Amino acid sequence: MKAWKLLVMIVCLLVFAACENSTQSSSKKQTNDQETGEKQTKENKDDEETTTALQADASFQYPSSLKEAEEAVTGEWWGEDNEPSDSEEETFTQEISAISNQESSLETRAAAINHLLFTHYHPELPGLTSFLPRGKITLEDLQNGSGLKLNGREVKENINVAIILDASGSMKAEQNGKSQMEIAKDAIKEFVSNLPEKTNVSLTIYGYKGSGSDADKELSCKSIKEIYPLKKYNNGEFDKALASVDPKGWTPIASALKQAGKTLEDLKSDANTNVIYLVSDGEETCDGDPAQVAEDLVSTDIKPIINVIGFAVGSEQRKQLEKVAEAAEGRYIQANNQQELVSEFKKSNQTLVQWINWRNQHTVDAINQKNQDNVDLINLKNDTNVRLINYKNKVNNLLIKAKNQHDMDQEVFNLTIEHLEEYFSRIVKELQNDFDEKLTIIETTYNETKEEIDETYDSNKEE
Repeated sequence: MKAWKLLVMIVCLLVFAACENSTQSSSKKQTNDQETGEKQTKENKDDEETTTALQADASFQYPSSLKEAEEAVTGEWWGEDNEPSDSEEETFTQEISAISNQESSLETRAAAINHLLFTHYHPELPGLTSFLPRGKITLEDLQNGSGLKLNGREVKENINVAIILDASGSMKAEQNGKSQMEIAKDAIKEFVSNLPEKTNVSLTIYGYKGSGSDADKELSCKSIKEIYPLKKYNNGEFDKALASVDPKGWTPIASALKQAGKTLEDLKSDANTNVIYLVSDGEETCDGDPAQVAEDLVSTDIKPIINVIGFAVGSEQRKQLEKVAEAAEGRYIQANNQQELVSEFKKSNQTLVQWINWRNQHTVDAINQKNQDNVDLINLKNDTNVRLINYKNKVNNLLIKAKNQHDMDQEVFNLTIEHLEEYFSRIVKELQNDFDEKLTIIETTYNETKEEIDETYDSNKEE
């Protein structure tokens, strides 16, 4: 009887164990099926995103010119401060490979990959195409004239500088924790504090009322004010006026230029050098025509020199500001950050103060100008070249990694490299040609200046 009970207990234990194993197997299978389904769903989603990206980027072409490359949006991961993490770069190369293996034409896949690389790694180019060698230094009158040129015109003894500062809302934008308005204020203060002692200066602001809303447009477009009337520079008064500026509204450039013209209207060009500096980070938004106003101003008796400083502007805004400078036969200067803005003001200041010692420095000035323009031009070329080389090398390495580690399609790899090399070669060739042309201009300008200096001094000695 005891043996029978023992046998029944053993059978029950075996049945229970079998049921438990069956339950665990069923649960494990259900879990595995769920994980497989989730994985498949994620893969399908990734494939859909890759296909969408492929379709969106299929028409991409590299910039057709150096100027277009300079104006292109900088890559998301360009620069030491924006470099991706190792995991981000790994995911990025996997995405390249995934695009290369999509069921689309070879050209479509290569274009999509080049677009992806361009928008993530293409560098900011420093702007060699907008560099203009300065005009020839002349000695029109050894006794009375300054003999020096600002934008190709002789600087007279009486200098009047009218500064127009953009106080529209966009000047609130920050660079390295500092607003563009603060950067502009600092650069302007340094500029005016170093002007020749007898220089008259005025400061006009625009867009300082209202906001960027449509409801405030009329108010903001009329908010133009000369906050420091034209007179000799006074450090305390000027700084107080500048400190009161707070960026708010719209951008009435044309009206602000008219206001500056009224400030200078009694100062005829036969005895005065009148200079207008327009500092703006955007285009006209108040329905005016600033290029026409600039052209009208230079046809008056005051004949102002109008220099336009585009501060951190985009390509479209830059085009309009360039037209303003061009209409007035002035200079357009692209300043992307505080260092460049300060540098441009310094150059203008140096040109204005040089007239004081022109008699002893005429030859030195010509040489220094030539050397400085050469250095600026060489630095622009070298900086552009290095950034393009770094871009090409980085892209090549990523493509090789995608091919070797993630099975990137070989034909797509070859075509992508071919497009990259064609872009690099074409832009570098244009860079060299532009450099050579401007170097020739600098050399020719110097030779003509030196020849005129020698002839003028020889004739003066004979008299």
